[in-house]
Amino acid sequence: MFLVVGLVLASAIFAGLLLYQLKYKHIIDVISYMPGPPTLPLVGHAHHFIGKAPHEMIVVITDFMKTYSKGQAMKVWLGPELNILMGDPKDVEVVLGTLRFNDKAHEYKALEPWLKEGLLVSRGRKWHRRRKIITPAFHFKILDQFVEIFERESRVLIKQLEKERQRNGSDGFNLYDWINLCTMDTICETAMGVSIHAQTNADSDYVRAVKTISMVLHKRMFNIFYRFDLTYMLTPLARAERRALNVLHEFTEKIIVQRREELLRGTPSETETSSADADVGAKRKMAFLDILLQSTVDEKPLTNLDIREEVDTFMFEGHDTTSSALMFFFYNLATHPESQQKCFEEIKSVIGTDVQTPVTYELLNKLHYVELCIKETLRLYPSVPLLGRRVVEECEINGKVIPAGTNIGISPLFMGRREDLFVEPNSFKPERFDVVTTAEKLNPYAYIPFSAGPRNCIGQKFAMLEIKAIVANTLRHFEIDFVGDTSEPPVLIAELILRTRDPLMFKLKERVY
Repeated sequence: MFLVVGLVLASAIFAGLLLYQLKYKHIIDVISYMPGPPTLPLVGHAHHFIGKAPHEMIVVITDFMKTYSKGQAMKVWLGPELNILMGDPKDVEVVLGTLRFNDKAHEYKALEPWLKEGLLVSRGRKWHRRRKIITPAFHFKILDQFVEIFERESRVLIKQLEKERQRNGSDGFNLYDWINLCTMDTICETAMGVSIHAQTNADSDYVRAVKTISMVLHKRMFNIFYRFDLTYMLTPLARAERRALNVLHEFTEKIIVQRREELLRGTPSETETSSADADVGAKRKMAFLDILLQSTVDEKPLTNLDIREEVDTFMFEGHDTTSSALMFFFYNLATHPESQQKCFEEIKSVIGTDVQTPVTYELLNKLHYVELCIKETLRLYPSVPLLGRRVVEECEINGKVIPAGTNIGISPLFMGRREDLFVEPNSFKPERFDVVTTAEKLNPYAYIPFSAGPRNCIGQKFAMLEIKAIVANTLRHFEIDFVGDTSEPPVLIAELILRTRDPLMFKLKERVY
């Protein structure tokens, strides 16, 4: 018996050593030149992260970058998985500036159950064809129509904020919750042409399913037990995810089938419809979905699954990201009242003093200082704090040899706060982005809140217009004060979307003209 156990153990050790010799020894030898923290056998640097709270992990990574990379590149081993963190804009340009590094990093796999092979996670020819198909959906003529939706949903938000102000006037409240519901309403109507009324029916099946998926992604990012499919699939969290995915996929599929039938019947793209499902509303603007339904690849129409992948991707990319940007924008304005006043004065001069005047595409494009504040917010608090690529075959980047299978991490959050790239990097200075009045020259790959290169965010103009519309209508109605300690910045959690450890609380005061 002991002999058998000994033979099994010896065989396992031999197999491990052989695997090491065949694969990992080469990788270790190739990457030995690159700085990084001291490693432990087998686990690498994973022990620095095990047991850490999400907000503590960002501190560990930041300390690593400051200590070992000094703004260049450094290696981090998570068990057998090699990760290289890059902070030099010249390296970032090589990685993001071409399609040579088109594959996304391992962390994006957590999105695949929902998004399948949508634009965010697809690669190669499929990515290229989808990008070409989707690009027209963000033409300015389409965005002009979307502004009507931004206007309408932000008006609903104002009504909800007024109710909240009257309920919690002196104590303050969590502004993010309402912003998140507003952006969900907006993205559903622009992506699928349906109103889910999240702001007035936050307990609907669809809204709860989206919140469940967001929670799942958070946990899978930070709990090592959930990172491996084999152990994850046995957990209650996996079962909750499957239930939520059924709701999301069935909802999207239903809308696609309905709209395809309408197109076959020749129904106009903007129609009045009704539904027995309380989650589906009336007025449609189907530009994004219409483009997908009317597109072909190799002279064949897209399948329902193809379309669902892109609609769900639009939902994911345009919901939480915009909510994060808006939350940090209002935090910056609340803690810098002089900037808030300048934003208000500009909004008043462009749109007028009648708060019922609707915002339009042309008016929003005239909000120059508001845009500077948005850009500065995204420098300090980029909605997507980490971008990831996977190296398919061994390569060289500016003299640095990178082994095949390596994950490359690029942090807009870290780069945006580097002293050698930005003057007073931890200060809120919107004027730094004013090309007319400032002499500060920015490397185009030092500021990448929407990523950069061929795989940059296809919806960045959409996002900027939506943020401006919500900001304009909110500031026309309210002065915003921060409730909390302003001596220290908020404690951040850098998951797929940037968040704060603790809710940011605000008080609203009715604007007096």
